[in-house]
Amino acid sequence: YLAEAEMLGRALALRGHTCVNGAGSAGCMAAMNDGASDEGGDIVGVIHEMFVVDGSDWTTEEGGAHSAFHGGKRTILVASGNDLRERKRLLVENADALVVLPGGPGTFDELWEMVCAKNLAFNDMPIVCVNVNGYYEPFRAMLDRAYSDKLLRNKPETILHFEPTSLDAVKWVEMIVTEKKEEKAAAEATERRKGAYRRADSALTVDRLDAGR
Repeated sequence: YLAEAEMLGRALALRGHTCVNGAGSAGCMAAMNDGASDEGGDIVGVIHEMFVVDGSDWTTEEGGAHSAFHGGKRTILVASGNDLRERKRLLVENADALVVLPGGPGTFDELWEMVCAKNLAFNDMPIVCVNVNGYYEPFRAMLDRAYSDKLLRNKPETILHFEPTSLDAVKWVEMIVTEKKEEKAAAEATERRKGAYRRADSALTVDRLDAGR
């Protein structure tokens, strides 16, 4: 798990992507920050204000943040509120994709909230689980069962994707994001052509009217 987490951080940094995460100094999050930091990548940390106690600085060595954030070297966003909703919002705000490493209840909560939102068309963000040693197979099986039992309308693969390694996950996201940009550009070009045709048709109509006078 830690090796794939570190590889994810390195892959994001080396391929020019910003890594937004919870700024933690333990587990997979720490390993990912190690990788991104070692490669000089852009990292943004999102923490809850409950960790900033009595005005203490969470980004010092005495605080709880990963060393990548010490001394103001990286951006830290502080979420407020009596729960984690604001923090979760900041984690995905303006994000191009969600890449999910193996984790516990907090990871599951964030993952399923975004999958639910995508299922209901509140977002169209690529969401991919790094399925290290089949860790997320139970989630895949759960979605497949829900679909086969007609409890899920959308096909599982349209709302959640799985890749065996971090690098595969990043490459998949890049492919999907590129496809979406190309589709958007093509749609905009089509609209411009339609607009040009409408203007040309209007001009011809005016010319006909003028000729009729």
